[in-house]
Amino acid sequence: MNGAARAGSTAAFVLAALVAASSLHALAPSGLRAFPPASQESPPGQVVDQASGAGIAGAGLTWMPPGAARGPRDGDDSLLPLTTNSLGAFALPESWGPGGTIEVAALGFVARTLTWAEAAAAEWRLELARDPLALDEVVVTASVRARRRSEIAVPVETIEAAEIASAGAASADRLLEELPGVQVTGNAPTGSNLLIRGIGGARVLVLLDGQPVTGTLIENRDLSRLSLAGSERVEIVKGPLSSLYGSDALGGVVNVITRLPATGFRVDARALSGGAGRQEAEATASGGGRVRYSITGGWRQENQVPGLVSGGQDAFARVWDGRSRLRFAVTDDWELRAGLTFLRERQRWPVGGGFSGFNDNRGVSGWLETRRRAGPGEWSATVFAQDYEHLYRSARGDAPIAGDRSGAQWERLAKGTAGYSGSRGDHDFDVGIEAAARSIQSPDKLVEERASDDQIAFFVQDAWRLGATVVSGGARLTRNSRWGSNLAPSLGLTRAFGESLRMRAAIAQGFRAPSFKELGWRYVNLAAGVTVQGYPDLQPERSWNVSAGAEWRAGERLLVDAEVYTNRIRNLVELGFIGNAPSGLLVYSPRNLADAVTQGFELSLHVLAGDGEFSAGYAYLDAHTGSGGRLDRRARHSARARASWTAEQFSGLRLDATAHFTGSAPIILTRPDGTSVPLGTQERFTAVDLQATLPIAGNLELLAGVDNLFDARPEGWQGIVERRFRMSVGLRELFAR
Repeated sequence: MNGAARAGSTAAFVLAALVAASSLHALAPSGLRAFPPASQESPPGQVVDQASGAGIAGAGLTWMPPGAARGPRDGDDSLLPLTTNSLGAFALPESWGPGGTIEVAALGFVARTLTWAEAAAAEWRLELARDPLALDEVVVTASVRARRRSEIAVPVETIEAAEIASAGAASADRLLEELPGVQVTGNAPTGSNLLIRGIGGARVLVLLDGQPVTGTLIENRDLSRLSLAGSERVEIVKGPLSSLYGSDALGGVVNVITRLPATGFRVDARALSGGAGRQEAEATASGGGRVRYSITGGWRQENQVPGLVSGGQDAFARVWDGRSRLRFAVTDDWELRAGLTFLRERQRWPVGGGFSGFNDNRGVSGWLETRRRAGPGEWSATVFAQDYEHLYRSARGDAPIAGDRSGAQWERLAKGTAGYSGSRGDHDFDVGIEAAARSIQSPDKLVEERASDDQIAFFVQDAWRLGATVVSGGARLTRNSRWGSNLAPSLGLTRAFGESLRMRAAIAQGFRAPSFKELGWRYVNLAAGVTVQGYPDLQPERSWNVSAGAEWRAGERLLVDAEVYTNRIRNLVELGFIGNAPSGLLVYSPRNLADAVTQGFELSLHVLAGDGEFSAGYAYLDAHTGSGGRLDRRARHSARARASWTAEQFSGLRLDATAHFTGSAPIILTRPDGTSVPLGTQERFTAVDLQATLPIAGNLELLAGVDNLFDARPEGWQGIVERRFRMSVGLRELFAR
């Protein structure tokens, strides 16, 4: 497809998304509200995140009449605070009147006081800025429900919308690879893989809006496939969460959270061009009243395939994706939520002899959730379905043979979850049940060609408040029709010492169940002289993780965080040599052979200085096998320093600079007998990235950046490492009303 055709297809895709959004906006019952108004004269308002425009749930508003003293007065309910609903919305009580001030506050945000006239001039759309030094905020990944971070004993790192924008990353892997304690490595033959504190691959669970991404069941994971289009933030949990999510959360969880639908109507769009043929375009439309929606469409292409060291102009990767979210407040106590995701990807790279390899991936997933308050708690139920197809072909020329899909692999997942979240005394508890049906097809790679299983799980969580101390615990019991059952417990403790110091400690078990392919492989590679056979008696991998940390806020300018951890993994599944077939082929089969240990510490600090911010972090990792040998490509040292500065005197120009460092790491080959052979070294890598953002004419932003400014090219790295320039234009809140 030539450049003009690609541009036309992109424009058509984005236009279709906007037309659909406009149609939905026209049909949505905007006159209905997500809450009953106090009177016809009391218009609704909303508290929103200044950076993303998303509504802030649980924000508090207090009205102070002219000359009134602070604090409620006996018999005067007008001074009692309001709380925004799940969409960040509120209605003005009849007892509030013109004049005085409005105080607005929310966890993780800087509190704000406005005059009545200022709030009315803003049409009661009240913006709050994120507090980068907040000891507390609301996170959603580490618990069944949204919970205060101060009550969670496992470390949760959050990347907000402003930092996502300043990174200029094309996909989730490029955003995360800069973080201390996180590494990205290549998959075979293509793709990228994530390591959190030395544990990765199938042992790290990746979510989009709390639901699993495609490709995991047939082991076609690729984090570079996950776009950041329309994302509000990314939450990273460093440590096992199997007590909540079950298998695959042994090493940690990454959750990409898209922007919540806004009120009214608005369109945000962005286009980017950069080195190595990088081109991107995306648009998000959102709005509504009682029914709120957001629709995001994106396209990106690059002359590089993730995980490949070379490929030149003959290599490229192209991704189309679409996402939508819907929220419908049926009543003040009952809400419906839904989401739909679409993906289409093609990769091409030279494989020798004038042939090219082609990966074609297609996926769609959707979910529907209902939440209804009942007494002191809330009932919830969610259904989720996913369908994904992966097809590899090789051919001469720029495209594979049309219609040849005989080798397609696919996976299908359907699951339902029901639960209740409530409070009783000093306890906040969550109980639930999840049932899933999973199936895959993998021609010429499985004994059965098709395989399926059924799974049911019961989970419970509890947070017990004892003054400034919170004791949290949880457990998940999983029963699977193919590999058996597993119980994963966790226990945590957090303690606040005044307003400036918080300490935490946790112990948890993680596990990873054997995959369909590990249980049922039947794969022959005649060119290599090997055959791979599954082993149906594999047991789940299990780990015990212990961690402890502290956060200290020194005044209004400095925040320091420290964490130590150790993780011991048993029954690691590894592919080993078991003998020769009658034909002479070498036979390999997975077995529970190895143990491993990952341990270390992490330090970080965040400083505010005038119109700028500075943050720095360092991570030390000791990752070795049970016999003491180092694990493949696990760097002991990683660090990052980031500075941003906003110059209001220059039309709000924002400058961002990031330096990130990854130490050297051994490249290790594990022999069939479990012994290790060093093959080389992945050299240390230091890079500096810069970006400048200039707001123009209110809705328009121009961005220019460079990654790897000094063009560092260390040896032994998977994928192409070189200097890249990029420029983009962004449009915000178009057609806003």
